[in-house]
Amino acid sequence: MSIISVRSILFLGVGGVSMHQLALAFKDMGLIVYGYDLQSNQYINKCADAGIKITNKFVREFLNVDLCVRTAAIKDDNKYIKHLKNKKIKIIDRAEALGMLASKFKTVIAVAGTHGKSTTASLIYEMLRVSKKKVSCHIGADVFSPKFSLNDDYLVVEACEYNKSFLKLYPTISVVTNIEKEHMDCYENFFDLKNSFLKFLRRAEKKFVYLDDTTKFLKKYKNISFVDKTDLSISPLIKGEHNLKNISLAIEVAKYLNIEEDIIKSVVNTFTGVPRRYEYVGRYNSSKVYIDYAHHPTEIKAFTDTFLKENKDAVIVFQPHTYSRTKMFLKDFVKVLSNIKNIIIYKEYPAREKKQCGLSAKDLYNEIKKINPQVKYCASIKNIMKNMDDKTNIAFVGAGDIDKVAKKIVKSI
Repeated sequence: MSIISVRSILFLGVGGVSMHQLALAFKDMGLIVYGYDLQSNQYINKCADAGIKITNKFVREFLNVDLCVRTAAIKDDNKYIKHLKNKKIKIIDRAEALGMLASKFKTVIAVAGTHGKSTTASLIYEMLRVSKKKVSCHIGADVFSPKFSLNDDYLVVEACEYNKSFLKLYPTISVVTNIEKEHMDCYENFFDLKNSFLKFLRRAEKKFVYLDDTTKFLKKYKNISFVDKTDLSISPLIKGEHNLKNISLAIEVAKYLNIEEDIIKSVVNTFTGVPRRYEYVGRYNSSKVYIDYAHHPTEIKAFTDTFLKENKDAVIVFQPHTYSRTKMFLKDFVKVLSNIKNIIIYKEYPAREKKQCGLSAKDLYNEIKKINPQVKYCASIKNIMKNMDDKTNIAFVGAGDIDKVAKKIVKSI
């Protein structure tokens, strides 16, 4: 379906980081936009302030649209989906809607990878913004001075491999940070995942890949620019070996786009990162409280290695994200988490899944306890607080609602 033929559009699950950005973009184009979501948050408020009609109920008026965009969390048994199908209204997913908008830009820079997408994309966006380019962004995290306008020349987009959604983009420049097993419920096997990344790369005129053990299989393919750590005498504010890789990729993309070296250095040296990445959120008595989005074993190790060097004997609270991921990476989770002296496992964030999809947080706790008897399991905020030492710094780690848990504990003082 062409954007030109769409006059009104309904977003189901409009309260997400990505979905609300898309809703606002279509609103800016002059379309009538409706939004449905059970939750209420700052993104919902932004949409409402922009004139988008929002509801958390079933409203028949919202069925009078040309197109519907839904998130993966909206299942076929949703009342809106049933009625829209009966009316033969076209229903697409978030990635397809993004692809429709992205096709209108002259230059699309798409950043994919298992880890580091948001940080790398945010750096590239900031470098273009500071260099006074006409640039928009669509990134799965809150960034400084976000913007989305079809009048811009550049679009920097975070391209997610979940459900092969990044294959609905046709970027000018493709960027891959790394390739590890993730979202395997959407792929037949690891070969299928790697092949999808290859397809993503081949769609672009220019291709950048960070070269490490996870991407070295791509060396046999032509026309890929491989990136290693770049030395520009930089002093980044963001911490961790993994972020040096993200920075290196962003720098090489910026150079290709002819951004001045002084601007590149300035952005790198002042960039404070994206939310939920080694983010300080306040204090609990005399303890500093941090949050981090790490939810894959590699990400958890990268964060805790850095954090525990600077915060010896700190407490790590980890929330597993989805039952299937816990089952698939059980051995890796146990290996990483059992080495942490003060580790608390918090109840899982199931997202779109049910228990039969895999293993629970309690299952993970039981496996860790075989190696590290000091591990604790907490199913409530009150239980976490009972196990906190108010003189020891603490980090809440995971991709679910663990950040909200941390902020509630900070506010409890």
